[in-house]
Amino acid sequence: MIKQFEINPLVKKQLRTYLSENNIDLKTAMDTEETNNEVATLVHQGLPGMVRKIYSLEKMQTFFWGKKDLMAEFVAARLDAADKKSKKNLSNNSF
Repeated sequence: MIKQFEINPLVKKQLRTYLSENNIDLKTAMDTEETNNEVATLVHQGLPGMVRKIYSLEKMQTFFWGKKDLMAEFVAARLDAADKKSKKNLSNNSF
């Protein structure tokens, strides 16, 4: 189910800023419960409203911590996909 969600550009920017400000990479953030919860919070904020109502922040934080390796891979893949999509859009809009 989670594979069908994209990380929107605002969340991507917030994640990159968070990681940069804390001088950590995504894997390191996912390996510590406190920072893992913060990453989960950022991702949760970017979900559609209906999904946020059904899937509470607490559930998402528990899931992210329990499946931290899987979620680190997922978030990294979503960020990479967003980067590739941005680059593709930029090259398509070139004159």
